[in-house]
Amino acid sequence: MSFFDNARQSRFVKHEEKQENVSRFAGFYLDRLSVVESATVAQRSVTLIARSPASPVVRAMFAAIQDCRALSVRFQIAFCKLEPAELMADWMDLSQTDGAVAPIAELRWARHSGLSDAHEQMVLGQGLSWHGDSMRRDPETRDAFETFECFNTEAARRATLAFNGIWRMCEPIALARSFTRGKTVEIPPQDVLSSLAPGAVAGAPGATASTRH
Repeated sequence: MSFFDNARQSRFVKHEEKQENVSRFAGFYLDRLSVVESATVAQRSVTLIARSPASPVVRAMFAAIQDCRALSVRFQIAFCKLEPAELMADWMDLSQTDGAVAPIAELRWARHSGLSDAHEQMVLGQGLSWHGDSMRRDPETRDAFETFECFNTEAARRATLAFNGIWRMCEPIALARSFTRGKTVEIPPQDVLSSLAPGAVAGAPGATASTRH
């Protein structure tokens, strides 16, 4: 029996094992997607809430980016923290477009302090989802329970609802910050951000959303 064959796998994972486990989960998703004829947009979509681009779940998905690109997978990622700049720049490259091809990733910043209490989470397609620890805690150094949900469309639906709530509170990263490798440009003041992104959807002061489980 495969590691992911059960409907639900809740596991205590050591921090040094996290990226490998998510890599296996991503491979499981991509293997299944590769045999689907005329996959829908929903089947080719990955949504992700992560503490930072250094989180093991983000590193695992970036390591699989060429396979994702080959299968026309598209990402929506909300980051709580935008460092390290070098890793953020790699994702920013994937969010750019020359007008001919749609970008592989849409990125937002979960800058509201209350969102740090939410859990890292990912939904792959329509039936696979993953939940990690709170974004307040560093997954690179902390062991934690993680949950892998397989063939559970209801769990994926609930996770998607949570993601959509947080996504609406986030700011487009391209409008909030500029990145170069090895250097991070200072964030403009809030009033400048507001003038740069008049259409950005932001939560009301004190608004919170959570992916806690």
